[in-house]
Amino acid sequence: MKDTYICFTTHGARVKKISPMLSSLLDQWPADRVILTVAHNLDLPDFLKESGIHIVRSEDYGAFKKHSPLYVNLEIEQYIVVDDDSIFPRGWFDNLLNWSDELPGHVVCGRGRIWEPKNTLHYPDSKVIHAENVTEPVPCHIYVGIGTALFKTAFFETDVFPFPEKTFTYSEDIWISGKLKDNIKIYVVPYCKQEHHEIFGRPKGLEYAAEDGCLWKKAQANGYVGKDKALRNHRSKILGRI
Repeated sequence: MKDTYICFTTHGARVKKISPMLSSLLDQWPADRVILTVAHNLDLPDFLKESGIHIVRSEDYGAFKKHSPLYVNLEIEQYIVVDDDSIFPRGWFDNLLNWSDELPGHVVCGRGRIWEPKNTLHYPDSKVIHAENVTEPVPCHIYVGIGTALFKTAFFETDVFPFPEKTFTYSEDIWISGKLKDNIKIYVVPYCKQEHHEIFGRPKGLEYAAEDGCLWKKAQANGYVGKDKALRNHRSKILGRI
């Protein structure tokens, strides 16, 4: 745990609403190993300033800011990305670490997508794999950002940064998946490794997660054009994951 950081970002009016998310995170992870990366001009509420977490200011790369160890010189080798609109079940982060030890050299995550047949890469046609529905690791074509995922900075191609234009932010998970090195696989892992599978309390979206301005609603409203473009750009890399 001591060498693993949890990273997230937030924006706009949402920053004032994430106290429940932060509480569920700090209930199981030390504050000095949590990094919030936000735009230079974002005003932060007192509960964040007083939380003890690291606050990093950066250019506004949208959702890509959660991957701050890739472009901010923090000398971090391993990190977990999380979303600001989730509640994290106790033990989930330790579970990711345990599975990472069992699958060294690969991304482990709580949610991923698979395309069947593989030659169809239209975003809505994918099958979503959830941690609470599996009893063994399942390889996926991409990870899904909201499901949390554990990365090492060494997993990525050297051209992972600079990130695409801000309008590409709907496709952060596709870009990140596409920029992994060829030998890196992506696995959705079970919440519990015990013989009797426990139900995974999937992080539930808070109320603001379904507001009209949220990223998934914007992506849905534009017919997933941005996501399909990202899939085309990284077609060979993504299909090569499985």
